Amino acid sequence: MSWYRYIGIDTDLLKKVDPKHSERQTFILSTLTIMLFVISFICFFSSIVYALIIFQNWLIAIFIAVFLSVVVFNLYRLLVMTALDVSESSLEPYYLKHEKHYSDYVKLDDDYSKFSDVKINEIVYTAKDKLREKTASNSVITAIKRHPLTMSLRILILIIIALVFSNGLELFLFNNQINEVLNDLLKLYTAKNETWLVENMLSPANGSSFSVLNTNSLLLALDILIKGLGYWKLVIDFIFILIFLLPLIIVIKSKEIKQSEYVRELALSELTITFYHYLHTQKLCKKIETDIKSSEIVFSKTHELNR
Repeated sequence: MSWYRYIGIDTDLLKKVDPKHSERQTFILSTLTIMLFVISFICFFSSIVYALIIFQNWLIAIFIAVFLSVVVFNLYRLLVMTALDVSESSLEPYYLKHEKHYSDYVKLDDDYSKFSDVKINEIVYTAKDKLREKTASNSVITAIKRHPLTMSLRILILIIIALVFSNGLELFLFNNQINEVLNDLLKLYTAKNETWLVENMLSPANGSSFSVLNTNSLLLALDILIKGLGYWKLVIDFIFILIFLLPLIIVIKSKEIKQSEYVRELALSELTITFYHYLHTQKLCKKIETDIKSSEIVFSKTHELNR
């Protein structure tokens, strides 16, 4: 199955990849998609645990879990797929400054008003083919450095997501031990006649039964989890952070992805689109400028006649 369709891979561009590499590219991108689905399922399961503790209702829990897992999946698509760029490749100078690509084939200050759509299409697609050949034969890695802020922001967002949803899974994994502590607390507070704590935090609402943990308080459950695991909590959280960062790490570090023909075709396609719209915009601007000048001439002549 073509799993890669679910993360926004352009199938038309993938078809342009050399058949020798197409199968491998399909496998890598599909594997990446499956990883995003696995992470989304972790978020789905964790959200169910959170919602059951707070609402004690399976329908509400499933609805919230589906919503949050879809949000996380699409957020991952944004953060991971936008990391697919041509940085540190021979295409990077053209991708960072599109005018460098335009100026190789047209004069930027020319009059494009007489260019037909056929002529514009011919220019942009010829430029695309020539740039493909030029960069394919040039394997020199550029020395241009990207600002680290963008990548740091991606990593920070994914770490926050990992920490939030890892807690839900940890609550489920250690629910027996946490319930033992909660039962001891129930006995203790009942003996001390702490009715508010017993009724509002340690007793199910409306005579129903608890689903996962024997408490209505998510904060109480998290506090028991953190104190119970101690330093092991940091180890488990670190493992979850690695799992959640793995797709982004693969995209950034894997040469099979970063230097793949699909990524090159994607960059060439974006350059072609911007080049096409640049020529059309310049053509329209020139037409508007000509119309304004014509209107000014007509207005001045009319004004002279009226005088």
